[in-house]
Amino acid sequence: MNAVLPEVAALEYFWDKLVSGGIIVLDDYGYPGCLEQKEAHDRFAASRGVKVLSLPTCQGLILKP
Repeated sequence: MNAVLPEVAALEYFWDKLVSGGIIVLDDYGYPGCLEQKEAHDRFAASRGVKVLSLPTCQGLILKP
């Protein structure tokens, strides 16, 4: 999507539908040009009591407990 508001809306929509152990992949999470998205993803994860795992490929992973 590459836009903060729709990405956060999608995360909020799918989070409760995601099974325990499910993984969300965030494209461009660590990309320097997407800092606003990274910050929004971090806030979303923190609000759910989890952290985003940053990968060397600039992607991020959120694992649902």
